[in-house]
Amino acid sequence: MSENFINTVTTKINFKQALTEVGINSADACLVHTAMSKFNYVPGGPETIVQALEEILSEGTLMMPSQVTTNCDPATWKYPPISKDLIQLIRDTMPPYNPGTSVTVGLGVTPEYFRRLPNVVRSNHPYLPLTIWGKNKEKIAQKQPLNIPYGVNSPLDYLYQNHGKIIFLGTDYETCTMLHYAESTIGRKSETCLAATDIDQNGKTIWTKYQNIDMDSYDDFNELGAAFEKTCPNDWKTVQLNNGTIKVINAVALTDFAKNWFKQKDND
Repeated sequence: MSENFINTVTTKINFKQALTEVGINSADACLVHTAMSKFNYVPGGPETIVQALEEILSEGTLMMPSQVTTNCDPATWKYPPISKDLIQLIRDTMPPYNPGTSVTVGLGVTPEYFRRLPNVVRSNHPYLPLTIWGKNKEKIAQKQPLNIPYGVNSPLDYLYQNHGKIIFLGTDYETCTMLHYAESTIGRKSETCLAATDIDQNGKTIWTKYQNIDMDSYDDFNELGAAFEKTCPNDWKTVQLNNGTIKVINAVALTDFAKNWFKQKDND
């Protein structure tokens, strides 16, 4: 047991009340980003958070990013880089993407817990899949393209076309996957990427090429978010919940603002 004294508890009822306060309705389509630690002790942890979201969105759709950021060419790794003499060994032995078993990387415990639930489906992109629960989940998951995976026909496109909402549970714009949708739909130049997708007859991993934009071009998502909130004060709401903050954002308004923001940066 930790020696830290628990003096704040955030329950499922607390989350549901807060989500209702910031305008989440039962039929909404929502993309959720989580930082559970911001709410101190949550009885049940990620199970409680997911239950609160599913109960609030009883007639809607819930999505979370489920990226497998280790499933890329090891020659491109920087954090940490890999010795050149080991690159081919990793390529030959990397497990290919499996929607049912590949672990979500770098997003915390809640998205990984959500991924493993039996009533959740996961899209087939080997590097940037999303997990989906609720209305139209199979249809949404099946349409994600291999090329430009966060662009047109992706789950994020569904969110945009259906006037969805983005929920930050203790997070900020740096985590906002919807901003990658914005930059994926303005005609930016693409680059060739690799992902492990299968095993050949000799037991070596097969790598598949696909096209995507450079999603590391911009490092100003919080700056963008601050400008959006100042320009569009009616398109977001926030509420304090114990020591954490919940923010709900109009996905269409943010995307349209971000498209113009990125276009201006590309032209500077």
